[in-house]
Amino acid sequence: MSIGTFPFFSEQMKDIILFRRKLPVIDKELIIKPLHLPRDINTIHQWVNQPYAKTFWQMDGPVEMLYHHYEKVLSSGNGYSLMCFLDNVPVAQVEFYKVSSDEVKVHFDYTETDFGIHLLMGSYNLPLADLSRNVMITAIAFLFTLDIGRVIGEPDALNEKANKLVEDVGFRFIKKIKMSYKTANLYIYEKADFLNKYKGLF
Repeated sequence: MSIGTFPFFSEQMKDIILFRRKLPVIDKELIIKPLHLPRDINTIHQWVNQPYAKTFWQMDGPVEMLYHHYEKVLSSGNGYSLMCFLDNVPVAQVEFYKVSSDEVKVHFDYTETDFGIHLLMGSYNLPLADLSRNVMITAIAFLFTLDIGRVIGEPDALNEKANKLVEDVGFRFIKKIKMSYKTANLYIYEKADFLNKYKGLF
């Protein structure tokens, strides 16, 4: 499926289920839908203003500012955003972006089919083990159904939880890099490696 021709963020697409995965062990399902700002902005605003998100996301502030940020990102054609639901309860937001349009591209030999990923977990109130890991795996599985060759991670080097998550999921560490707004660890996930690691899981 082509990213360039897929209408992720049209009004008609807001309730479409892009991808779904039954979680192992528990009888619950993760569902991925396109971000729909009128529906999702208040949820995301609540998440980015939580103490756990302020340090590394740096997007806390008024909801109007956040709305305009996502309007700009989505209209650029270089950034995309998804919402993850667990049995219809929003639990995470996933952003992915064209590496070719981001400053991270200067740090490695990128291709036009490389996309970066950011994960924002919500303040889900059920003690569900490995939810972040399952959301990340499910999101990457969806991305690899598109015309994406590799998924790039660049968590802040000081964000221990984010670095542990991408390593646990299977990203390969490349090197530490200096970006304009953070020092990050650069990770890459090859599509073939992901499909081999999680074969039979979907």
